[in-house]
Amino acid sequence: METQAASLLETLPKLPMNEALRANALKLSAGLNDASGRVTFELALLQTELGEGKAEAASAVRILAGMDALMMGAVAAMADVVDELEKAAERDETNERPFVLMIEATGAMLQGIEKAKAATQALDAAGSTAARM
Repeated sequence: METQAASLLETLPKLPMNEALRANALKLSAGLNDASGRVTFELALLQTELGEGKAEAASAVRILAGMDALMMGAVAAMADVVDELEKAAERDETNERPFVLMIEATGAMLQGIEKAKAATQALDAAGSTAARM
């Protein structure tokens, strides 16, 4: 997510596009970058706590689920800008490249979120199985 957000922040200012959409896309990209930075920090902290035996699997699952939700919320906010860019691209092909970039970045981020959610669910299932034994 951080890579996608950073790429958008670097690329969008250079592309010809509607200025209002650019401002909105850059604002959301900065939000994505911030959210991914917080998730990266929290994940490193959680890994340290798990390594030192200071956190249990159940609490790790709750923390990871919160991280998944934070990332999903940040990516979901992109939907409106993507819709606006799509409409703008239909009216003026100058806006097509930014639209494609936002769609590709959003798709990549959603795939990453799905992998994170699957890992969280696997950890939850493993913890539930261990607790029953």
